[in-house]
Amino acid sequence: MRICIYTKRLTQRLDEGIARVAHELASGLAKHHEVLTLFSLGDVVETENLVRITSNRIGLDLRLRARIRSFRPDVILYIVRGPATPAALLFGKILGSYWQAAAVAILAPQTRSLRSGWARKCAAFLNPGLILTTSTTDRTEFSRVGCPAEFVPLGVNVDAFTPATQDVKRALRHKYGLPEGQFVVLHVGHIQQGRNIGALGCLQKSDTQVLVAASTFSQANASLARQLQAQGVRFLNQYFDRVQEMYQLADVYVFPTVSEEACIGQPLSVLEAMACNLPVVSTKFGGLPDLFPVDGDGLYYADSPSDIAAKTVYVREHLSSIQPRTRELVKPYSWERTCREVSRLLSNQVARRTPAA
Repeated sequence: MRICIYTKRLTQRLDEGIARVAHELASGLAKHHEVLTLFSLGDVVETENLVRITSNRIGLDLRLRARIRSFRPDVILYIVRGPATPAALLFGKILGSYWQAAAVAILAPQTRSLRSGWARKCAAFLNPGLILTTSTTDRTEFSRVGCPAEFVPLGVNVDAFTPATQDVKRALRHKYGLPEGQFVVLHVGHIQQGRNIGALGCLQKSDTQVLVAASTFSQANASLARQLQAQGVRFLNQYFDRVQEMYQLADVYVFPTVSEEACIGQPLSVLEAMACNLPVVSTKFGGLPDLFPVDGDGLYYADSPSDIAAKTVYVREHLSSIQPRTRELVKPYSWERTCREVSRLLSNQVARRTPAA
C-alpha cells in the first residue's frame, strides 16, 4: 500500500506529542508499506521519502499537489495539529482533491473536535471518509453526524522506557543534581497555564522535590515558571535525548492537566511514566480512561487539585509498600500495535474505495 502522510510540523527534537505521533507512525508504517511523508514546518533533514513543502497555505498548493500526484498514493493520512476542526476537515478535502484516486483519513490526536452545532454540520458536509480519534467520545460524536470514525490507542516504546534499579536511580539523581533522599514528583511537558501545572506548587515540601522537565517545543509561560520556582519547584529546560532518565529518577509522575487543548488525547508522558513502572497520579484526561478504565495497580485518578495533592501524599507516605504494576497496564500499547491498527484501518478504507473486479 502506498501511504502519503501529511502533517504540519516535524522536528528532530521529539519532545512534543503530535510530532512524536507523526514520527512513530511514519517510521512504523514504512516497515510494511511504501510511505511518503510531507510536512510544511520543521527541522528534520529531507530525504527521498521525507519532503518539506515550503508553502503553508490553506488553499491550493501547487507544489504539494505535484508531490502527491507524482507519488500516486492509495491513501492520504493527514495528521492534524490539534482536533479535527472544520478547517482541518476542509484541508483534508483539499488534500484528497490533489489525487482523487486516493482514500483519505484524518488522525486527530487532540480531543473534543465537535464543540458546536456548526462544527457538527461542517463535519457532516466535509466528511473525509475516515477519522481516527484518540478518545471513544470523539469517535461517537463523529459517528453520530455520519462520519466514519475509529478509536486508535497510541503507543509507547517499552524497550526504551524501563524501570530503574535503586542504583540507577541514585546515579541519575547525582547526574541531575537532585538529593538522593528526597521524594521526587515529576511532570514532563510544556510550562503553560493550560496544563494546570500550577497545581504542582502545593506538592513542594521540605522532603519533596517537584521537578518539571520542560519541553523545548513551545515558549514557556514566564510568570507561571517564576511563581512555581518561588515555591521551590525545579525546572529542567532542555532537550533530553534520553528523557526516560527523568522518569527513572522520579518516585511518582503527576499529570494535572484538565484543558483538552493543552495536550493530545492520550498523553504520551503518562504512558512513558507507566512503562517505567512509576506510580501515576493523573486527571481522567481525554482518552486515558479508554485505555485504563479504572485506577489501581499504581494508577490513581484524581478529580480535583486537592485530590491530586492527597493522592500524591498517599504515594509518598506508602512508597515503601506500594507495588505498582503500571508497566503491566501499559505494555499492550506499543507503537507496533498502533501502526498495525492504523495499517488495518487504512487498508479497509482503500478496499472500500476500490471497485470490485
